[in-house]
Amino acid sequence: MGKIPTIRYKLRIRVICEGLEEFEYFKRLLKLNVWNEKYDFNPINVNSASNIVLRFRDVYINEKNDAILIFCDTDKYPYREYQKIKDGINQMLGKRKVAEKIIIFANPCTMQIILSHFDEVHLKSQGKKTNAPVIQRCTGVEKYDAHKDQIANICKQIYRRSYQDMKERVNRINRPDSETCSTNFGTFLNRFESDDTKWVQEIHKALFH
Repeated sequence: MGKIPTIRYKLRIRVICEGLEEFEYFKRLLKLNVWNEKYDFNPINVNSASNIVLRFRDVYINEKNDAILIFCDTDKYPYREYQKIKDGINQMLGKRKVAEKIIIFANPCTMQIILSHFDEVHLKSQGKKTNAPVIQRCTGVEKYDAHKDQIANICKQIYRRSYQDMKERVNRINRPDSETCSTNFGTFLNRFESDDTKWVQEIHKALFH
């Protein structure tokens, strides 16, 4: 009699991405197979920071997930749109500081994380024109304005060999979201790589209980 196969349940994690940069970049990292196989990540592009809370509500009500994450920019000081996201999530759930547990942020923008695959950079602005020379120096992409083909070009240049470099660089700027040139991405990378799923359980409890 044949051995009964082991059924492995992957933890389903919906990732709400602010825009195309976050969405395409997250998909690229998934293709690198650098994260633990226990997690089933499902990114979705909501096309604007202003759409995040509404889409979160839809996912929260209509989908069955073990955890929901948000991947977004803080934008520039005084971070009004970013604060609206945090306040909207917390008010919807009727809880304090739940949003802080589920948001992957980059201050001022996600391009700070993406460029960390290529070099040590310290972006001070979210502006495409302002960052274009740095983006060209690191990636060869000229006059960057976040067109789909430009984002695809950059993501194609990201390989497993640069993943660890990126991780080390973002860990060096693991600071509060109120500080320019900061991100908590390194914290989430450690979780995504980990065999210990306790962090998913904690987020699930914070969201659904």
